[in-house]
Amino acid sequence: MCRKIQHVAPFLRREEIKVLGTVLKRLAQGIFVTFCVIFISFVILRMIPGDPAKVMAPTATEEQQQLIRDSMGLDKSIPEQFKMYMENLVHGDLGESYFKSDTVLNVMKQATPLSLILLVSSVLVSILLSLILGTIAGMNGNKWEDRLISSIAVLFQSMPNYWVSSVLIIIFSVKLGLLPSMDYSGPASCVLPTVALALPLTAVLTKVVRSSLIDSYSQEFVKVAYARGISNTAIYFKYALRNSLIPMLISLGTQLGFLVGSIVVVEYVFNFPGIGYTVLNAILRRDYNLVQGIIILFSVFFIVLNIVIDLSSIRLDPRMRKAQGGL
Repeated sequence: MCRKIQHVAPFLRREEIKVLGTVLKRLAQGIFVTFCVIFISFVILRMIPGDPAKVMAPTATEEQQQLIRDSMGLDKSIPEQFKMYMENLVHGDLGESYFKSDTVLNVMKQATPLSLILLVSSVLVSILLSLILGTIAGMNGNKWEDRLISSIAVLFQSMPNYWVSSVLIIIFSVKLGLLPSMDYSGPASCVLPTVALALPLTAVLTKVVRSSLIDSYSQEFVKVAYARGISNTAIYFKYALRNSLIPMLISLGTQLGFLVGSIVVVEYVFNFPGIGYTVLNAILRRDYNLVQGIIILFSVFFIVLNIVIDLSSIRLDPRMRKAQGGL
């Protein structure tokens, strides 16, 4: 027994080291990409013609506008401005939002939870619906159920978010008066934006689940399971569904990037005071500090997302786990 423990313990340490190495590698890549995004966006924003102080505070006096220029270093060269911004960032200072008359950190603290509600709820709804619809289509390949679901998926995937949002407002808010369509007044205000975000994502994931199930049921290990007398339900959950979760997870990670971009459009249509609505108004008003702060927030989100997806894929797929040295 003691010898077995001695053999297992080093293996567990190696496994943990490999997991940590994978996380650190993704983290280092993410930090580098985030720095590049911050630098590029910083330069692009400051290359836009016009005086940002006058755009941020159009009704302010010349003295007040000059104070804005001095505080943000707008009279200095772009390299000097970037150096000053990074020094403040290292100390946790994201600056002031002149559009919101508050610190950037406080503005993001108020707007981010509302967007997270839309993001999480739309993802959960999409996963649930896609598993149901994808399973029906995949287990009835080339039958009327498959053709109907596939056609609906193509239809919803091709619909722009702003168009879906407008239709939902007209039907459920204007015509029927069932749900609020503008601003945030409670949980009911999240229903229509969530549906607008979930429909295109559901369409994409449904097609992925369908294709994966059809492929899984054609594999030898499923045929062997049938030959051994394993029930259809057990084969679905133990073999087919598990193999379908891997491509769905990878596709979800890719689609979340588009979903975050869609949040900007959907929140603007619904006048929903989330992070997407905030960043769009900040861009229009050239609120440099607020735009940069939200860009950093998005970058951190994608870094964490990529790490979670990579580790989850390795855990779900034995082949990937073996390639990573037994993670």
